[in-house]
Parts: sequence; C-alpha cells; structure tokens
Amino acid sequence: MQVRIEDVSPVEKKMFVEIPWETVSQKLGDAYRELGKGAALKGFRKGKVPRPVLEQVYGPRINAEVASQLVRESFFRASEEHNLAAVAEPRVQEAAPIKKGQPFTFAAIIEIRGDIVPHDYTGLAIERRKLDVAETAVDEALAQLRREHTELRPIEGRDVTAAGDIVGLSVTGTIGEHQINQPQFAVDLDDNEREPLPGMRAALLGVPLDTKDKKLELTVPDDYKDESLRGRKADLTMTILEVRAKEVPALDDEFAKDTGKADTLDGLRAALRKELEDRERDVIDREAREGALRELIKNNQIPVAASLVERAVEMQYGRLRQMLGMKPERGTAGLSDELRDKMRPAGADEVRGQLLLEAIADKEGLAVSDDELTRHLEATAKARNVAPAKLRAEWQRDGRIDSVTYSLRQEKVLAFLVAKAQVTEVEKLTQVGTPLPESPDTGAAHGEAGHVHGPDCDHDH
Repeated sequence: MQVRIEDVSPVEKKMFVEIPWETVSQKLGDAYRELGKGAALKGFRKGKVPRPVLEQVYGPRINAEVASQLVRESFFRASEEHNLAAVAEPRVQEAAPIKKGQPFTFAAIIEIRGDIVPHDYTGLAIERRKLDVAETAVDEALAQLRREHTELRPIEGRDVTAAGDIVGLSVTGTIGEHQINQPQFAVDLDDNEREPLPGMRAALLGVPLDTKDKKLELTVPDDYKDESLRGRKADLTMTILEVRAKEVPALDDEFAKDTGKADTLDGLRAALRKELEDRERDVIDREAREGALRELIKNNQIPVAASLVERAVEMQYGRLRQMLGMKPERGTAGLSDELRDKMRPAGADEVRGQLLLEAIADKEGLAVSDDELTRHLEATAKARNVAPAKLRAEWQRDGRIDSVTYSLRQEKVLAFLVAKAQVTEVEKLTQVGTPLPESPDTGAAHGEAGHVHGPDCDHDH
C-alpha cells in the first residue's frame, strides 16, 4: 500500500492511497467465500453457487463493501504510521471503482486535532464576585428548615377549615377551554406562592371538613403568572378528601437541637449561614473558572475540526433537552439545520476550551494523581451514600475512570489559570463566562449526561 499525505489546513489532511490488485483480489475472494456459504439462488444448492454467478448477482454490493473495508483499514494503518491524531473517520472525496487487475485508489480528507500551542494563558483578566450572603437568605433557609420539620396532625376540636391547614381535594371542571380532572389535589391554605388559582385559598377557608361537590367560580386576573390561564374563567367542583393541621415548631433552642445542626437557635443560624456561604463560594469559584476559560478562548482562537464541533453541538443539544425536562430522543431529529447554525459558535468554543486546557496541562505538567482520584471517588461515594470500593468497581466496570480523570484534570488546569489570573473583586459580574460543560463529580459514562467529551474520546462514527 502506498500512502501520501498532504496538508489541507491546520486541522485537515488529505490522504492519497493506492492499494495493489493482489490485496484487493484477496479481499474480494474472502468476501465471496463468506457470501457463498449462505447464498441460495434458484437452480443451485445452498453454499454451492459458483463465484461468476455471485459476481453477476452481487458484484456491485460486494465491490462497495470491499472498497469501504479497504478505506477503513488504510485509514487506521496510515493514522498509526503517520501519527495523524485523527478525530473522525475519513471523508472519501475521490475513489476509482474496483476493476480486475488494477490497483484500488482513493483520496480522503482526514480531520485531526492539529498542533496546539497555547499562549497568553497567565495573567488573564477576570472578575470575582465578593462573598455576600444577606441575612434575609439565612431567614429563608431557617424558614425552609422549619417547614421541613413541620408535622401534619388530624383536625381536633373544630369542624371547619382554618388558616394553617393542608386540604386534600378532588377537583373537576374547566378553566377556560381546559378540562380539569384531579382526583387528588392538595392546597396549603398558608402558601400564597403556590396557590393553584387566585382565590382558591380564600374559598377553602372556613368550610366544613366534610364538604362535598362545592361549586367554585373564579376569574383568573389578566396579569396572572401563567400566561395560558390569564383572563380565563374557572368553573370547578371540589370535594374535600382530608384536612390536616400543620404543627409548626417554635423557633427556639429545642428546634435547633431537633435539626441536629446546633444546640442553640443562634448556633443554628450560624450553621445555616456557613452552609449558604460554602455554597456561594462554590458558585463564585465556578464563575471565576468560567471567566478564565472565556479569556483563554478569546486569546487563543485556534482552528478546530468540524466533526468535533458537530459532536459538541449535539452534546449541547442533549444537555439543553435535559435541562428543560424533555424526554431523551433517539438521534438528533429535533436538531434542525437552523438550530445547528446558531449553536456552532458555542460548540466551537467548547471544543477550543477543551483542547486548550489539555494542551496547557501537558505544557505545565499538570496531572491527576492516584491520591487525588481516590479522594474524589471517596467524596462522591459519601455524597451518594455508597461504599467507595463499590463505586470504584462500578466506574471500572463501566469504563468511567478515564472520563473522571480527564474531567478532574481540566478542573485542575482551570484552577491553575484562576490562580495565575489578574483578578478584580466586584459586587456583580459585568461579563458572563463560558459555561463549563459538566461537573466531573458525576463520573458519568460515555453518552450519559455527565460525561465530558474530550478530543480523544472513543466515539462511534
């Protein structure tokens, strides 16, 4: 086999291949022998069809299959011999038909990672928000904790509903043209934020606990939060199934002890503030890394292979569907050409970022040690409430170790960039950084939601 490689662009090469007839003839012979084992044609016994007859009936198909096999084998051999660092299978541009006694020749475009030499990655100008957790946020966290410890008790000493009750209902009727049929429905008579319809809480206050088939007419205001219901008239029939009274714990030291977070109310507030501040620091750190990644990409607009961009677009599309709560779809049927065009710039930057981080890791000698991987695995196991040994075995079985290590390495480079950056402390960010693809703590396998695709990821094409 003769191979000649020409540069087309920093991320593309053209491969010219000539395969001698002897090799082609052998492949054809193998293909016809395999076909002949199961071929059944009229007038011949199964497995006894002569090759000339097979060539007459199946020739075009066999030629196409052999040509495809030769292209694939030549590609893998040339990739190894010439260290091409290919990122996708070749795109055949020119291929002569297979002819007896003649070599098979073809030319194909191969997309590669290209040589990446990152520059201007220290001293990046980034912003970092100052840590500021308002006292109102602590109040809300305390209120939420109080709600979590609230118990529901059967009604005693009264026969009508009252403020603080949770009312279980069955509801039928219409809201505008929408049919309503809810056999089990709960309304918190204290919760204004999650009131199903304006006026429903008031209509349920002070009614008998055994209310049946209560008619209710409501008109939804024109400024209601749900646009689909604005201005609609609701005609409902409601039956009370059950009513429970909320027993809200008092805000005192006993409540603090019951939460297991502190022994006093002041200690509980301090513990909640620390939790909020820790979470906010994580957000601030992520924002800083995103800002560093944005500046890195801005300083290094390296060319990237089109196949990597398309792959990134499809992954972004999948993440978008997941974020919107949409069901997974087979393939990318909903990814129109117009939407692809809109997503390609962000997809290209995502690939640039991954390639640049990898190149910086190589240049700076940044790696993930066995101890670091073990600590990450143990923290993930603790968060999932599973044994570390079990989680490690799961990751090894599913081939996730490399994916997790790759993600941790990229996080390590981002931390390096932030440590070397010129940081300006601000009250509020003035620029939005490049979103990081996924957190590495999922340990997700290839094709799963948490998997971060690298340029050397073992994809099926």
